[in-house]
Amino acid sequence: MHIVKPDIHFWGSAKRWKKYGYLIDDNSNMMFQHNFSKKMIRKYWKGSYGVFNFEGRKWKYGSDDKSSYQYKRCCIRNKNKKVYGCFYDAVSKMLLWSYVQGAKEINIVGNDGYTFYSKGTLESGKESQNCFGEGLTQGYIYEYNRKLDWDKYKTLRMICKYGMKKHNFNFSIITPTIFEEFYDSFILNIKADSNMQKWIEPSPKEYKNLYFDCLKNRKLEQGQFKKYNS
Repeated sequence: MHIVKPDIHFWGSAKRWKKYGYLIDDNSNMMFQHNFSKKMIRKYWKGSYGVFNFEGRKWKYGSDDKSSYQYKRCCIRNKNKKVYGCFYDAVSKMLLWSYVQGAKEINIVGNDGYTFYSKGTLESGKESQNCFGEGLTQGYIYEYNRKLDWDKYKTLRMICKYGMKKHNFNFSIITPTIFEEFYDSFILNIKADSNMQKWIEPSPKEYKNLYFDCLKNRKLEQGQFKKYNS
């Protein structure tokens, strides 16, 4: 908060709130996702605040088929002051919240993705991806992070479709990102990182492996975690 105080401070992670909530400015306008308890909020915040109500589902296997039930359950809709769809991360929630609140333009900074760098580059120690210091992107194996990026890509496409249909404009990511489809490099004129890899969508066979194998073994082993977290 000594760097920037946002006009609206949106909190989507209770874990981050517990760790960093003490840093908030007393003059902030606070917005919390609905699963924050009042007791949790009041630990660091005594003023008024808003709540964003949603049912964020996760992508399940089979959702790549647009005629499937799994795809349809991920389609975004706003009904009775509650937003539904397959969006789970904070960025997606804030995007949807901004649309619902009537935003006229949405630009995103710092949404690079989990596999911005290749596995080899991260393992060599040439680059580090996670700003919280929790290993190879929050302690997950690289293949699972690839699954997360693919799910996130599908979510962003859903949100884009929703934004165009309901509000007639799309959002832009204005810093280098693995989600190239939504990257607008002209606003900040940032040169892409030379170590950044190009995103390739997983084949049906690869996604099946990513989904079933990585879901079972998604965490780094203790030795790997210490290596990436050193």
